[in-house]
Amino acid sequence: MGILDLFFRKPTPEKFAQIAMQAARERGHPGPMEFDAPNFRVVLHGGEGGAINLHNFYHDYCQASRAGRRAVVDKYSNLFVQAEIPDTFEEARPNLLPVLRAGAFLQAAQLAPQVGASSANPGFAATDFSLDTVMLLAWDTEHLTRILDTSQLEQWGVTAEAATAIALDNLRDLAPERFVQLGANLYASDWNDAYDSSRILLPDLIHRVAGQHPVVMIPTRGRMLLSASHNRDDLLTLLSYAQSAMATEGRRVSTAMYAFVDGKAVPYTPGDEEVARKQADLRRMALQEDYAEQKQLLDQQFEKQGTDVFVATYMLVKGEDERIFSVSTWTAGVEALLPETDRIVLVSLDASGAAGRRWNVAWADLVAAAGHLMLRQDGYQLPRWRVSAFPDEALLAALEAKTDTLSAE
Repeated sequence: MGILDLFFRKPTPEKFAQIAMQAARERGHPGPMEFDAPNFRVVLHGGEGGAINLHNFYHDYCQASRAGRRAVVDKYSNLFVQAEIPDTFEEARPNLLPVLRAGAFLQAAQLAPQVGASSANPGFAATDFSLDTVMLLAWDTEHLTRILDTSQLEQWGVTAEAATAIALDNLRDLAPERFVQLGANLYASDWNDAYDSSRILLPDLIHRVAGQHPVVMIPTRGRMLLSASHNRDDLLTLLSYAQSAMATEGRRVSTAMYAFVDGKAVPYTPGDEEVARKQADLRRMALQEDYAEQKQLLDQQFEKQGTDVFVATYMLVKGEDERIFSVSTWTAGVEALLPETDRIVLVSLDASGAAGRRWNVAWADLVAAAGHLMLRQDGYQLPRWRVSAFPDEALLAALEAKTDTLSAE
C-alpha cells in the first residue's frame, strides 16, 4: 500500500506517523526521524533535534474531508521547518499575540521525555489566567506559531507586561468583529483563526455583542461562547455548546465560566444548582483527560529512573443519583501518588496480601484525619499527594464513622 492510499481512510496512529514524516521529507527536513508511539510524536534527530507532537495534526486530519486532507498535511508540515525568531524586538513585535492554553499544556512541557537539550522545558513566559488556564505569548507567522519563553524576552530586553500590552493591541487589530447568533441571548465567535479564545482578553469587544453582564466560556482555542443573560436555560445551553465544542474541535482551553469585573475576566460561580453541577461535571471530565496524560508521562519518567512509585488513576463514577464524582484508590503497602479526587477508596490487605476491607472516604475527611500521612508534591500542574504509610486501625475507625465500609470483592 502506498503512502497516498492512507489519505482515503482514517489511519492508525502508526500509519499517520508515516504520513507526517513523509510530509517532513517533502518540506526538506534532512535528518533522521522516528515515531515515539507512547507520546504520539515524531522525534527529530540531527541539527537542533526536538520533537513534533501529532495530536492536533491527527485530529484535524481525521476531521477533514478526503479532499481536504492534503491541505491539512500541507499546513502542519510547516511544523518541521525551522523558523528563526527575529533578533530584535522591533522586528518581532508585529507578530506578537497572546494565547490561552489549558494548564495541561505546561504539564506536558514539564514532564514530556526530553530529546536533547533543545527539548527541555524552556520556562514559558506564562501567567495564570484561571484555575485551569494560563496565558502565554506567541510569535505568530502565516505558517508557524512559537510560544515564547522568558529567556527570549530577556534577550529582547522587554518585560512580559510590555510585550503583553503590544500583543493585545495586535490581537485587537487582527480581524473585524465576527460572531454568529445561536439563540436569543447566545453567541459564538466565528473568526476560526485559533485566537477566538484569546479575545476574552478584549472585554470591550464582548460587551458590544452581549451587553454589560455577559457569561463567557472559552472551551477551545477556536471558540468563544457568550450568554447575554444569567438565565438558567441560557446557561445550561451555553454549557452544552461548550461540551460539544470540546468533543468535536479538540484543543481544549477552559471548562470555566467567566464574568467581567472591572474590565477583567474572572471565574463566574453559577447560582443555579443544576448549572453549577453541569459545569463541575465538565471540569471533572477535563481533569480525567489531563490526569491520564500526567499519569502516562510520570509512568514513563519513573520507569526510566527506576523509581518504584504507583501513579494512581483519576476515575469518574456515576452514583445512584446519576451524579458524577471522581475517585481514586489508596492501597495499603503501596507507595503511591494520589490525584485530588472527590473520594478515595482505601484498601487494606489481608494476611495473604489480597485486598481486604475498603473504605470509601470523602477527600476532605481523609485530609482532616490522615493529612499527616500525605505529602503534596511540588512542581506538578495537577496536584499529586505522595503516600506510603497506610492509616492505622484507629484512623480507619475514625474514618469509618464518617463513611460507608465496603466489603472486598
